Amino acid sequence: MNDEELDISALFNLVLKHFWLIVATALLGLLAAILVNVFMRPVYEASALLMINQENAGKLDESAYGSFASMEDYYRTQYQLLESRSLLESVYNKLDLSQYAEFPSVKALHKAIKIDPVTRSRLVNVKVRSYDAHLATDIANTLTNTFVQENIGNRISMGQDIIRALESTETSPEEQELLNSMPQVVNSDFIKSLKQQEAALERSWAQLSSKYTPQHPEVVSVKRQLAATQAQIAIETRRLVQSIKIELSGQFSGNNVRIVDPAIVPQNPVLPRKLINMAVGILGGGLLGLLIVFLLEFLDQTVKSSEDLEKKLGLPFLGFVPHEKMKKKETEYAAMFKPGNVLFAENIRSIRTMLDFTLSEDHNAPFLISSSMQGEGKSNLSANLAVALAQTGKRVLLIDGDLRRSRLHKVFKVSPEKGLSYLWDKDPQKADYAANIQPAPEVNNLFIMTAGKRPPNPTELLNTPRLAHFLQWAQTQYDQVIVDCPAILPVADTMLWGKHIPRTIFVIRYGKTNVRAAQIALDKLQKAGVKVLGTVIGHYRTSSGLTYGKYGYYKSGYSYYYSNERK
Repeated sequence: MNDEELDISALFNLVLKHFWLIVATALLGLLAAILVNVFMRPVYEASALLMINQENAGKLDESAYGSFASMEDYYRTQYQLLESRSLLESVYNKLDLSQYAEFPSVKALHKAIKIDPVTRSRLVNVKVRSYDAHLATDIANTLTNTFVQENIGNRISMGQDIIRALESTETSPEEQELLNSMPQVVNSDFIKSLKQQEAALERSWAQLSSKYTPQHPEVVSVKRQLAATQAQIAIETRRLVQSIKIELSGQFSGNNVRIVDPAIVPQNPVLPRKLINMAVGILGGGLLGLLIVFLLEFLDQTVKSSEDLEKKLGLPFLGFVPHEKMKKKETEYAAMFKPGNVLFAENIRSIRTMLDFTLSEDHNAPFLISSSMQGEGKSNLSANLAVALAQTGKRVLLIDGDLRRSRLHKVFKVSPEKGLSYLWDKDPQKADYAANIQPAPEVNNLFIMTAGKRPPNPTELLNTPRLAHFLQWAQTQYDQVIVDCPAILPVADTMLWGKHIPRTIFVIRYGKTNVRAAQIALDKLQKAGVKVLGTVIGHYRTSSGLTYGKYGYYKSGYSYYYSNERK
């Protein structure tokens, strides 16, 4: 399995772990969309269809719009004219839109209008939105009608200017320029040749004028020829202009813009789009949930895998203790034998094996089991690991070293009237070592020393020579001594135990133990000279119920263990 597959698997497990958070955010997104659908005021859209033909059919049209570089420029200009301020002001005033709250100004009207050209055609949709379906229809129809009428007016006005220029006996320079720029004049081959002659004569006249006086016969001759050519150009231009005069008389009465389909009153609102809103709400909520999950994961400073131990704490890994839901009448170590919990027992045995490798120099060396904070699973590990060691035939003594919050007497259902605190009793019989140790019910070779009654001064008791003497005696009587210590950070009791047993298994709770807290606890152990044999991740939860981390433990793979256990 490569790194990419591991990353995909980790992402999948992360999503699966926070599945209900993602579902909750998706449902919140859906709820928000429903509220929008319920409370959003319906918006109606009316649409009118216009056809706009380019003004290039007639000769005059080519003159009027000859400055446009392309058809695209022409149509883009028409679309802009449909949204022009003067046109909208005319519509605004005609319909007296100031009386409607949604149209306090022409700017608001402009926002309600959308010009939507039909691709690869001369058609364009003029769409208008309003809370009132009838008002949207009136605005769309008024806008298109006004645009058509203004277009006709502009054409007539432009035509009248040209007609005045044609009928004028003495044209002004502006009118003459207008006539000279008409396509009929510009494109005439005869006028082109006359203008070429005019240009050649002007060059000759300029050259001769630099050599001779104005009265010189050659200069006079060229000047006469130039004047004759210019007069001929004027006559020909006038002739061409007069030839289209009759044509112009009725041409401006037509229009290149017409209404194909007037707007009709819409029956259904375009907003809110209920199904789309709900789909967006669910998708957006789900994406928000994923973002929250990844953000939480990024900010998460807890330990969740063996890789976290190595990267964040630099500790060796011994194994996982799976999370188990215990029934009220079950003891914690009974999980190793409960039907269906073979995987739990196998994990404990795996930790036992790893511990045996760690204690290779002295397999029977006593050790502590500690954690940084309460509730991380050290007592659960202590009980089950003690059972697993006793199953190998070793005589195992499990000591409840927490004189403040004792627990092992509840786990093994033994009497709390005997135990560690009685070792300092003034009565020799109560203080006898062997008298304060009880055999564990139903487990051969396992012996329990509970914490006894809670003393008023636990730290002082653990700091006396009596504890060292007892531990020396215990190591002569039992093959393995295990001490379930209190949490490191609240009190100094674990460091006092470490003076006599300088090795410990450090327990970290899956997804709960803060890395910073663990680092502080480990620093205290190091200063006290206590060696960490390895780390166990307690209360481990799988994402799918089938695997444990990247090791791929499958429940089905342990069926033969269960059969052997029952035998």
